[in-house]
Amino acid sequence: YPGLTNMAVDHYFASSCDENSNPVIRFYGWKPYCISLGIHQKENIINIQRLESEGFQIVRRPTGGRTIFHANELTYSVILSKKIMDHTMLYWFIHTLISNALKELEYSVSLSDHGTRLPPLSHNAADALCFTRSAPTEIQFAGKKVVGSAQKIYKYSLLQHGSILIDQKHKKIVDFLMLPVDKKTELQDELENKTICLERIKNEKISASQISRMVIKQLEKVKNISLIYASLNKREIGLTLSKYPYHI
Repeated sequence: YPGLTNMAVDHYFASSCDENSNPVIRFYGWKPYCISLGIHQKENIINIQRLESEGFQIVRRPTGGRTIFHANELTYSVILSKKIMDHTMLYWFIHTLISNALKELEYSVSLSDHGTRLPPLSHNAADALCFTRSAPTEIQFAGKKVVGSAQKIYKYSLLQHGSILIDQKHKKIVDFLMLPVDKKTELQDELENKTICLERIKNEKISASQISRMVIKQLEKVKNISLIYASLNKREIGLTLSKYPYHI
């Protein structure tokens, strides 16, 4: 789906979730590719004219965090009642599921606990990129970040969504930042040093569906969880779009 649809669906589930709602887990992609801004970021850090000239889009997420270029990746989202677990436990739980799934697929990732909080957001384009910042309990390979996640706490629920990098297209985000050439080169080097995609780890292709199936397999191993599969129809998608408040 387009970026606005993806974010509107996540927000709709989270804002509709109450203490008795069943948790929801979604897996999705982006068509066309899209930059997403954290809820507190300013859009003037992005060259929107250039972005749109290349056929891409921009959207504001309901969650916090920094800027991501969503291209060839698997995006997940999880929505659940705050009665089930708190936001710290949710972050650990989901990253443990994904880490175990990637290990089953023979990616030698590790779950690193940095034990530190992110510095406050500066609204500077040079400080805008999600994958150059580490949070507690990151999924990494050789010290490089493989998955970027963000959260929002609603009245009754939690939303967490994130990107699992399949190839290197996420690095194209630097092209769209409102920065001089030398600063873009510096950020490109930082992305190279701090991130890695699955195709680079094993030097072979993998599909988003292979990853999502393996995450579901890990989820099925958790006690007292049973899964019900469903798809959204056009009427439901239209409803989510009409209620999305974070337009650019």
